[in-house]
Amino acid sequence: MTNAFTVLIVMALLVEVSVDILKSAVPFIHGQRSQLSSMVLGVCLTVATATGLLSMMGVQMSLPWIDWFLTGLIISRGSNFIHDLLAKIRTT
Repeated sequence: MTNAFTVLIVMALLVEVSVDILKSAVPFIHGQRSQLSSMVLGVCLTVATATGLLSMMGVQMSLPWIDWFLTGLIISRGSNFIHDLLAKIRTT
């Protein structure tokens, strides 16, 4: 279980860093577009790596892409959480 959360944290960090780079390169990406780009990158990353939280926990799914999609959404939200946490750390 610890390994699963480590993988998710690393993937969320990858999404967060990628979105930050994308936002600095493309100035009109902010707000909802930033959140959408996090979602798209998170889902693409989990689909490309076939990484699913439910499968890591031993849950068998007849359609694994649903697991990958949901995990991508979790990772995208995780990247926002990590971004908020890093912003708070920087201001203190």
